[in-house]
Amino acid sequence: MDTKDIVAILEKFNATGLAEMKFREGSVELHVKRHPDTVYAAAPVVHSAPALVPASAGAQSAPSAPAPAVTSATGEIITSPIVGTVYRTPAPDAPPFVEEGKVVKKGETLCIIEAMKVMNELEAEFDCEIIRVLADNQAFVEYGTPLFEVRRK
Repeated sequence: MDTKDIVAILEKFNATGLAEMKFREGSVELHVKRHPDTVYAAAPVVHSAPALVPASAGAQSAPSAPAPAVTSATGEIITSPIVGTVYRTPAPDAPPFVEEGKVVKKGETLCIIEAMKVMNELEAEFDCEIIRVLADNQAFVEYGTPLFEVRRK
């Protein structure tokens, strides 16, 4: 077996959906394994605001459908638009994007939600003040999980 044969085998492996392959011919043994790389990408532009539910609903289980925007005496809840892992900081040793009491402008990043190795930035859909942070860093969230209690500015 020469280099051309090995290259041909690797090209065929790349053309398949296989995750791993072992090949042996005589004294030559080849073991190939795919390792998916982490992909960092900006979140797609969303033209509608994340689902908002009354602040008192935070203790309930996640809704199966987005709740309409409801204001209450304590504020509004920004919920997760996707299933994934919440990252409150841009890097492990960096400060959080937002803290309780911070006033954020429309378009500012509130957190990152990792879904299928893609980093999706959750941006504020309106000017607001963060009343409470409801999700811990690196917590798994589902669609509709409350993330922040906010007050519109």
